[in-house]
Amino acid sequence: MPETININAFTGMQNIEEAEGLFIRKGVAQPRIILNADVSAKGRLTKRDGYTEVTSLTSGHSLWSGATCLLVMDGTVLKRLEGKTLTTIQDIGGLQTPMHYAEVADKVYLSNKYFNGIFNPDANTLLPWGIPLPVGPVLSVTSGSLPAGTYHVCFAQTSGKDISGNGPISAITLSTDGGISVSNRPSGAVVWCTDPDGDIFYRIGETDVINSVTSVEPLPSLFCSPPPYMEYILHAFGRMWGARKNILYYSEPFHLDWWKLGTNFFEFATDITLVAKVKTGLFVGCIDRTYCLLGTKPEEMQQLDVGAGAIPGTLSYCNDIIELGDTISPPEKKHVSVPVWVSQEGIVAGNPVGRLFSLSQQKVRFAPGSIGASLYRKKDGQFQFLTSFPKGGEQDGLGMSDNATVEVIRKGQVI
Repeated sequence: MPETININAFTGMQNIEEAEGLFIRKGVAQPRIILNADVSAKGRLTKRDGYTEVTSLTSGHSLWSGATCLLVMDGTVLKRLEGKTLTTIQDIGGLQTPMHYAEVADKVYLSNKYFNGIFNPDANTLLPWGIPLPVGPVLSVTSGSLPAGTYHVCFAQTSGKDISGNGPISAITLSTDGGISVSNRPSGAVVWCTDPDGDIFYRIGETDVINSVTSVEPLPSLFCSPPPYMEYILHAFGRMWGARKNILYYSEPFHLDWWKLGTNFFEFATDITLVAKVKTGLFVGCIDRTYCLLGTKPEEMQQLDVGAGAIPGTLSYCNDIIELGDTISPPEKKHVSVPVWVSQEGIVAGNPVGRLFSLSQQKVRFAPGSIGASLYRKKDGQFQFLTSFPKGGEQDGLGMSDNATVEVIRKGQVI
């Protein structure tokens, strides 16, 4: 008679160390490969549910959900999914490229390499993010009571209660007392002017003639621009953050449409692939390395090299994580809103002290490739971080770098 094998419980898979057998202790099996199955906290093995098609897309990508809505891109078209109903919002044009989202209060900010905007879920409308800068003023001398001297003048465009940064600055010199005529002020633009030979711009108003500088209100958005087209946008510490190649830009505090692009940035050696937040700072993943910007004010942030490079698209914020590898939290504490992503060395979590904690390195080895996608869910009371990568060739596609696992996947045609 064949020998009976008694298995009372399973652990998760372990494909790093060569095991002498299936069991790590009596009745407890630790498989080298587990495909299409989950192991519960009690060691029970259950088949995964699979997936169900909710709606069809021609070229779907960049799926995102927040407190206010669920959005997805279909090629270059932004769409909203409510239940099984798909609503077209707008074709943003340009080239198809991943879209990035950041929810702030009741609005959703969107940006990619070729577009940015603000989605209003209540009205299902896409609005501009920021106000374009106005032209520079064309000035001439006229009669008035301004003292002789050199004046600098600029416009700032308004839209409701919002105001843009300044456009180009023009200078004019009055050799005697007089006034300044402005011949090209756009509709809705406000004129700002310095004192004679001064450098602070004061509000003059929506006027075409400057006869005096009596205001003490300085231009708050001096040298600010609308946001550039960025990836990996993030709202943290009262600012919006976003990456363009190897530059991490940040907005003015509490003014998400004011950006000082010449000064407000951090530069890294290689392109940025991830930006994540914790309550004490930011993690910035790049192609080769990951860094922590420890601190909540840009001028006080300390940059630390904390680990291997990050795989774009794999960031998800997870709840109910018990262990983060720090020495501050008690072992029974469950952490919430923890950034978890796939690095070049496995699945990692960022903790508040600026370190990375490996969730997979001691048990599972895999090669994640160059791009991926992830999500967090709680199933049957158990935390799950799901991640996936495109199918590719020998070097970057199958995900597992363990030869035995790859062989099972190929023969079983799981992928």
